[in-house]
Amino acid sequence: MKTLNRLLAALIPLLAGAALAQDYPSKPIHFVVPYPAGGIADKVARDAADELQRRLKQPVIVENRVGAAGNIGFDHVARQPADGYTLLLAPASNLTVQPALFKTLSYDLEKDFTPVSLLVLTPQVLLVHPGVPAATPKELIEYSKKNPGKVNFGVSLGAYSHLAGELLKSQTGADFTAIPYQGAAPAMNDLLGGQTQFIFNEVITAIPNVQAGKLKPLAIAYKSRAPWLPNVPTMAEAGFPGFEVTSWYAVVARSGTPRAIIDKVSRELAAVVQGPEFKKRYDDIGAFTIGSTPEELGSFIKSETVKWTAVIKRSGIQPN
Repeated sequence: MKTLNRLLAALIPLLAGAALAQDYPSKPIHFVVPYPAGGIADKVARDAADELQRRLKQPVIVENRVGAAGNIGFDHVARQPADGYTLLLAPASNLTVQPALFKTLSYDLEKDFTPVSLLVLTPQVLLVHPGVPAATPKELIEYSKKNPGKVNFGVSLGAYSHLAGELLKSQTGADFTAIPYQGAAPAMNDLLGGQTQFIFNEVITAIPNVQAGKLKPLAIAYKSRAPWLPNVPTMAEAGFPGFEVTSWYAVVARSGTPRAIIDKVSRELAAVVQGPEFKKRYDDIGAFTIGSTPEELGSFIKSETVKWTAVIKRSGIQPN
């Protein structure tokens, strides 16, 4: 009898979760983006939401809850019911290095959130202003050493583009100075104006300036050449083996959400981003569409956290 009771106790939550998933969704879903409208995070969320609501036959409402490097949006979702009706579009750095960059957070990444699916990823590319006399990463490094204090790169503090520059600096002894900006757009504007000398930037947003000849691409920080910039060598080809920096965007939900609902949303999102129309849309602008299981995303988050937290410590970046 005791064995039967234990079996029933284990089955009841599973059956209840399956029943909830059959009825889910029965009302609108809120899709929170912790960054402003108009950026790549917002674009990914809105494109995914448009397709997701068609598949689920319920509205998927995108909400921009911005501020504190994404922390306001994360805090909001951490306070919502664990019922699958609030999803969070999470950029890579927010899911991996935020605890190393802030002394206090109002949420706990491991306890408050559960992985759902990896949506898209886009490699970082090393760009320099045309006025910088460097055609390769090694030439940029040598130029910085010969001109101490004169080679600056714009960053959003803690973003992968920032950590990429710090990683290159720590590996080579280059004389680079990080200049903080409130977002990637103003950092790019100052590079275009010649106020800074280089930047690591997502391919998806770099392509227009490269094609217009406004910036020079020196290398792709990816395992292979990017199909959108096929003539640009990888960092490994440029003499820096293993130097890979890829920005990515994932979906997480409130911890405690029934597993059956998490699995359902994960399957639907994977179908969305792997669909031919969605895939072509991002192939055209410089990103790979992925789609993943919750377990695959969870493992990826852990490996990225270990890698980039170590970079932060080596670089001496102090938490705010």
